[in-house]
Amino acid sequence: MRFFDFVILVFLFVLLFTGLYFLWLNLPAETTDFETFYGNISSLSENSSQFYSNMRYVEKNISYAISQKCSDKKQQDFKEAVSILEEKTILKFYESQSPEIIVTCSNIAPEPEEEGHFVAGEGGPTTIINASRYAVITLGKIALYRPETCETPQIAIHEILHALGFDHNNNTKSIMYPFTKCDQEIDKSIIEEIKKIYAQPPAADLVIEKLQANKSGRYVNFETTVANNGLKLVEESSLILFVDGELIKSFNLEELDIGSKRNLRVENLRVPRNTKQIKFRVQTQTPEISKANNEAELKIAETTNKI
Repeated sequence: MRFFDFVILVFLFVLLFTGLYFLWLNLPAETTDFETFYGNISSLSENSSQFYSNMRYVEKNISYAISQKCSDKKQQDFKEAVSILEEKTILKFYESQSPEIIVTCSNIAPEPEEEGHFVAGEGGPTTIINASRYAVITLGKIALYRPETCETPQIAIHEILHALGFDHNNNTKSIMYPFTKCDQEIDKSIIEEIKKIYAQPPAADLVIEKLQANKSGRYVNFETTVANNGLKLVEESSLILFVDGELIKSFNLEELDIGSKRNLRVENLRVPRNTKQIKFRVQTQTPEISKANNEAELKIAETTNKI
């Protein structure tokens, strides 16, 4: 055999071997499932003096607007009530054209639900977002009906606390007792609860809620849900897939508002054929409350069930 023929034979052999190798890499294979990942999601506890636990506005500086139909006396009562709450809590209030609390007034109160009772005012959150970690109030309303008969604005304080998410209680000395008396005071427990709830500065909180994946040969399929359980809008975020520390692909999740979720399903994504473990990370430049649920690692499941 001449040398030139030998070289051609070797070249063809290498070409054949290389082709078979790449064919093997891309051949279909039995589908193998990864373990399903569930995030450790914070949920609202049931132990609270509020309508729902951890009810709060985004900021501890809360805006309000008083209707021009309110009398000077009722406007004065509301502003005095705000000053008292500012003195006793970490909250601050300010007037705004884009209010989070709307104050209205009327001389005609609605009919009471029980005979012998009267309604001095009404208040409460009207728009709430369940963001798991917090019940975020985006709008509250207060209606002041009957005139104040006490030296301090008891009715206005009571209704503002309703707008902050606080429910009635059975303590006759409490400002949140259903029937107002002049000697009632703001409970220390309410002051402490406000301090605890608003101690967290507003920030986002991205969470990988659930992640399922499987692999066939060198192709991965996965489906995931990413949520923003925080107090701030996330303008840009991404989900990144790693294999053995190597970045495989980044997926743009775009904008995530408070309490919103983004579902992502990807099919036939190429990874190394011998992949046994994959890692996902969700990230953003927006400050977060916690990064504890920003990563998920999935290993091949011992028993497989196709998703």
